[in-house]
Amino acid sequence: MRSVSVALAVLEAVSEQQPVGVSDLSRAMQLPKSTVQRMLLTLGELGWIRAGAEEPTRWSLTAKAQAIGSRHRADEEIRRVALPAMHRLSAATGETVHLSVPEERRIVLLDKIEGAHPVRTHASVGNGAPLHTTASGKAVLAAMPEPRAAALLRAAPLEALTPHTDTDPEGVLRELRRVRRQGYAVSVGTRHPDIAAVGAAILDRGGMPVATLSLSLPTSRLPRRLWAGYGAQVTAAAEECSRQLGWRSAP
Repeated sequence: MRSVSVALAVLEAVSEQQPVGVSDLSRAMQLPKSTVQRMLLTLGELGWIRAGAEEPTRWSLTAKAQAIGSRHRADEEIRRVALPAMHRLSAATGETVHLSVPEERRIVLLDKIEGAHPVRTHASVGNGAPLHTTASGKAVLAAMPEPRAAALLRAAPLEALTPHTDTDPEGVLRELRRVRRQGYAVSVGTRHPDIAAVGAAILDRGGMPVATLSLSLPTSRLPRRLWAGYGAQVTAAAEECSRQLGWRSAP
């Protein structure tokens, strides 16, 4: 564990002082040169830092490390924009509201507002699931260009988390066309047998999905007669967030 802590401290020091050499880092961190050198070489092998082309003894962050920082800033902006809408949506429905972000073929919970009901769903921030198993994931897929969604669905066999999970890429694509027409996705028992959700995508200024808002609730509280009403509320909240991120709907 200590080696991980030291490696992260070295990475942070490089980010603050780049381009920087072993001696400067050793003095600044009060660590032996041998320790710093070992950590620099390890971070370099993993692609987090690189030695300079003209000064090979001085190190800087790579695009990989910078992308993590950029993604963090983007997630913080999404959270800032979405939180007021999440609170209003939870107050209006009494249900738990999730803010999630896509990561490759998964959807990951970024933040949540707990509902008012004593019986409600529970999910931990940072947990993820395959896109095809959740309303949020399907909302993201439906908001993509269809060839991109098809490529993601066909890239590897789709996992079945419950007996209700659709693992046929063509079947999921047909469902995505319905989601695209109505503006929201519904999942009932496809990730967990007792959990249902209604989700809609948040778009950036270019119209690409960068996050989702969803209601998460026990399946017993989401009969089909409520789908359209909840769907309209979630879609309106997501569109409000999209506009704040610079998206404009087609005239």
